[in-house]
This record gives sequence, structure tokens and C-alpha cells, in this order.
Amino acid sequence: MRMLLVEDDLPHATLMRTVLRRFELEIEHVGTVSDAVRALAEPRRFELVVLDIHLPDGEGFEVHEFLNARQVELPVLYVSAEGGVEHAVRALQLGARGYVVKRQDYLERLASEVRDILTGDGGGEMTSRAQFDAAERRRLAAVLARHGWNVSAAARALGIGRGKLRSRIAALGMDE
Repeated sequence: MRMLLVEDDLPHATLMRTVLRRFELEIEHVGTVSDAVRALAEPRRFELVVLDIHLPDGEGFEVHEFLNARQVELPVLYVSAEGGVEHAVRALQLGARGYVVKRQDYLERLASEVRDILTGDGGGEMTSRAQFDAAERRRLAAVLARHGWNVSAAARALGIGRGKLRSRIAALGMDE
């Protein structure tokens, strides 16, 4: 199985490749939007894309939009240092299978997400847990957006405390 890794930070790319080797993937690594688009222009070349958001020549979202415009259905998994709600929501709106924030344990979470995709637990349809989390992210993002990203106002609208909302946002990897 072939995977495209789009990551401009070479140390992170090396770590990710090392961790994902256990899945016996053939991993091609590129570090820019333009190189990713070139690699993905060839039909049926990859079965999975792991995509960073901030790249030297643009945003990873552009790569995902390229796939969607060509109606290429590939599982796309975002891995980014950007943990903000807006980025996670945009990734999900584009059809991402997952969104991993580069934190201390991100390599373990990346491996888990890739395993789920490869085993079919996340590749065609999201698992019930991932599906629940994705729905929860969309719901929280919608409420936050309606209230101008004001946590206090959103918490009141949801009928929960600010601390509980902040905790839920962090648990879903939506915090900044």
C-alpha cells in the first residue's frame, strides 16, 4: 500500500515515517503543496494521504481541495501543530478521516488513526468513536462560530460550564 506524506518539517517527517513503517507502507514524502499535487495528479498512485496544514507554498487544504475537485476519494489524515477549531472544522468539512495535533503523544495517535484507516475501521466510514468525535467537533465549532468564538457565550448556549466546554474542546484536539 502506498501513502503520500506531505510534511515540510524533516524531523517530523522522519519520525512519522519511522512510526508508520510497522504497517509496511511504501511512503513517498514531499514537503510542498505543488509537489503533493504533482504526486497526486497520477491516478490510483496512493491509497492514503497524511497531510500537514502549513506548508512553504500554501496550505495543505489546497491539496485536499485538489483531490475533491478531481473527485478522487482517498482517505486524508491531517497532522498539524495547528490545533485550532477553525482548522479542524475545515479539515472535516473537506472530508478528512482524522485530525492529529502534534503534541507529545501525536505519533501514537497517528499510528492509531492510520491503523484504523488501513483495517477499514476508518477508511471507508469512520468508526463510531471517530464518527462521534467528528460530529461533536462540528457541533461545537458551529456553536462557537454562532457566538463569535466566545467560549462563555457558547457554553451558556450549550447549557454547560466554560471549564467543561474548554475540557471538551481540548479532548477533541480543537484547542490552540
